[in-house]
Amino acid sequence: MEAYLLAGLAHRELGDQHAASQAAERALALAESDRLILPFAMTGSAGLLEALPRHQTAHAALLVDILDVLHGSAPAAKERSSSPPVGQLSPRELRVLRYLPTNLSRPEIAGEMSVSLNTVSAHIRSIYAKLQVRDRSSAVRRARELRLLVAAGRTR
Repeated sequence: MEAYLLAGLAHRELGDQHAASQAAERALALAESDRLILPFAMTGSAGLLEALPRHQTAHAALLVDILDVLHGSAPAAKERSSSPPVGQLSPRELRVLRYLPTNLSRPEIAGEMSVSLNTVSAHIRSIYAKLQVRDRSSAVRRARELRLLVAAGRTR
């Protein structure tokens, strides 16, 4: 994984954004199953990852989680809010919630999760109700306040 990240950084320095994006995509693919973030932090890959179009990557949710950590918005486990939102989010709702900060549409989220569009829509309605919000950006903002996005990324 680190080799792909270093190769991506080198390609980026040489001005080959396509090769840099391919290397970053390979690193994300390797990190996906275990939700690994540390190699991205150790190699200073924030700029490489920020250049990846979120709507074109197969790992949009992981990408957002990694960038959140690299930009310092992910707190340590002790700092997480101990008070849950009004209603506790289910594991499936937490999984859908991870996709909300991305630019993926509901049908794209459904495809990523291998569920129907109706299932994603039902989960999003439930998330909005439990977080007491009315739209996607408010849900993301509220989830970040409650530290749910970071927790959701680590519940696999």
